[in-house]
Amino acid sequence: METTNIRTVHRSHVFTAAFFIIFCCAASSAFSVFSIPLQQATGGTESQVALTLTLYQFFMACFGVASGHIMDKFGAKKLMYFGGLIFGLGWFLTAFVHNLFFLYLTVGLMAGAGNGIMYNPALLTALKWFPEKRGTISGLLLGAASLGPLVLAKAGAILCNSYGMMGFVPIGIAYLVICWAVGWMMDTPEEQQTQEAQIVSDNNDFTPQKMLKTWQFWALLLLFSISCTAGIMLIGSLSMIAQIQLSMTPVVAANMVVINTLTNFGGRLLTGKLVDKFGQTETLAGILILTIIGLAGLRFSANIVTFVIFLVLLGASFGGVLVVYPTLTGNTFGQTHSGINYGLMFFGYAIGALVGPQIAALFTNKTAGVTAYYPAYLVAIGVAAVGLVIDLILMLKGIGTQRNLKERAK
Repeated sequence: METTNIRTVHRSHVFTAAFFIIFCCAASSAFSVFSIPLQQATGGTESQVALTLTLYQFFMACFGVASGHIMDKFGAKKLMYFGGLIFGLGWFLTAFVHNLFFLYLTVGLMAGAGNGIMYNPALLTALKWFPEKRGTISGLLLGAASLGPLVLAKAGAILCNSYGMMGFVPIGIAYLVICWAVGWMMDTPEEQQTQEAQIVSDNNDFTPQKMLKTWQFWALLLLFSISCTAGIMLIGSLSMIAQIQLSMTPVVAANMVVINTLTNFGGRLLTGKLVDKFGQTETLAGILILTIIGLAGLRFSANIVTFVIFLVLLGASFGGVLVVYPTLTGNTFGQTHSGINYGLMFFGYAIGALVGPQIAALFTNKTAGVTAYYPAYLVAIGVAAVGLVIDLILMLKGIGTQRNLKERAK
């Protein structure tokens, strides 16, 4: 009984640490708030400054693979200290950027690398403590990723309006202090390590090399990319869509972004519980169906009420994709090498984040008035439909289904 109590207390600490770290890492989604001051500081155009976020996501994915390998061997605690230092320092030094190269170095490389070093290890370490409800915990932790941008967007706007580029100094210091303050709790106890050692020989535990040789990995990677692309295509342009399609003012359109963020948060919490109850691919099928309905509804929305209703559907469903994949990857390829395996799988998100906005821009005609985004809607619906077909095929193969998990547990 005593061991159980110690374990319960300790795993709540790990969860708390992971929550704050993911909260910090995900705040980069509010990067667009800094677009104008960064353009003025570097002399770059809007698209050149926006490239910083693309580089950020690329290095996040790359360092996520490396950090996963380290986590599998040595645990996550030291990664939190090193990653927190690089992440905080990257934002801190952004206060002194004077050209695009420096910006790409501080936010793109340094902050992106720090994110990759911390994000996946924090998430996966916490999930190891909750084998009985991985989906629910994943949903709660990814909920932190929805709250981070809300706080940074508000705090960042106030700081930069008040102090100019020097506003990045307290942002960088805050990130470093938070990550270091909770990093010491990101630990895996000895009894957990012993349990992991006992399942190394499990046929369901794939090494990264073995995983990469399976068709399941490539199918899941493609599905991850497609699922993210469909949502990111429209979510990334949400403010402009609201302004053009419904003639909203920028202030009112900004409220649509807030609504999307809040429903994204709620969708992640709900998705976690659905994953535990119904299985990963079953839940993902529901997400893609709701994505298609949300996109189609937005396409035909002519007033703010219907627009908000379908935006809630789209925001909630898109938010659930990242919740599904940590447990889906672990249950498909095992927990022993989950750090590096999910790091490799996470490239699916990076691909979607890169391709989605580009496709949206390609199929948008801003000279067409209220119909400017209609072609982009149709393409996004088509992308989601392809993802649904792939997901149904995986379900038929028994991958990520609740029935499959019960059979493996016997």
